[in-house]
Amino acid sequence: MSFIEHRLGKTHFTTKGKSTDRLPVIWLHGGPGGTHNPNGNLFKLSNKRKVYAYTQLGSGKSSDLNKRQWRISTFVQELQLLVAAWGLKDFHLMGGSWGTTLALEYYLKVGGQGIRSMVLQSPMLSAVDWQKDANRLIKALPKATQRVIQACQAVGATDARVYQEALALYYSRHVLRRPNKLKAMLARKNPRGAAIYQHMWGSSEFSATGTLADFDQTHRLQDVHCPTLIVCGEHDEATPKTGARYAKRLPQGAFHEIPGASHAIWEEQPHRLKNTINQFIQRWD
Repeated sequence: MSFIEHRLGKTHFTTKGKSTDRLPVIWLHGGPGGTHNPNGNLFKLSNKRKVYAYTQLGSGKSSDLNKRQWRISTFVQELQLLVAAWGLKDFHLMGGSWGTTLALEYYLKVGGQGIRSMVLQSPMLSAVDWQKDANRLIKALPKATQRVIQACQAVGATDARVYQEALALYYSRHVLRRPNKLKAMLARKNPRGAAIYQHMWGSSEFSATGTLADFDQTHRLQDVHCPTLIVCGEHDEATPKTGARYAKRLPQGAFHEIPGASHAIWEEQPHRLKNTINQFIQRWD
């Protein structure tokens, strides 16, 4: 187990693979308030290069974070400190879900310095777009489930059993389409991270009510000048239609859809995702 101590706290990280003539990868997990998995499928990328992943401050095994620091700028600063500590000058920057929010913010903060390419998997680049997509996906759920979601959210009863059941149905279609893995994900306890998620995002994947509710950086996509691949699952809550639209706005954008996958593509189609990423980034090593 590895940690880096810096002025903001102590960050838990994992690195696998050997340094080669291929550039390393930094992976940013989802959330906010999520964690990285030291044994996760993303490390399948390490057969050709070094891969770095870490758990952002305030969650998992990383140190606590004061509530006033629960904002994007804190996590951008943390990543800057880690890049410096790892001694990385050039690398591929990647993330999933909230990790793409952080990746874009980091790119804009440093002016793209050191970033040879980006891979944005199931991106959240606009909370407004995310909410619109979620509303469309919810309309495809059974009418009774729709009524439960609307009623519980209207009165703030998002901890009610019926709401959690509705949430699980939505997740089974658009977040993780593997019943056993979804059950394990929903049962996993991470109270510190959950508090950050609630504060910054909201009560569920389809309810943007936190400090990120008005987040929208799609107007800055034109300022991203490194090669950037957007990847979405066929059934993703970050819908392929929206992902493809983002790719068209990037000066060097590309888009790829993973068949049979939803949001947790590393859990559902790891080999397809690995091959898609490798084929893209090896051109920019």
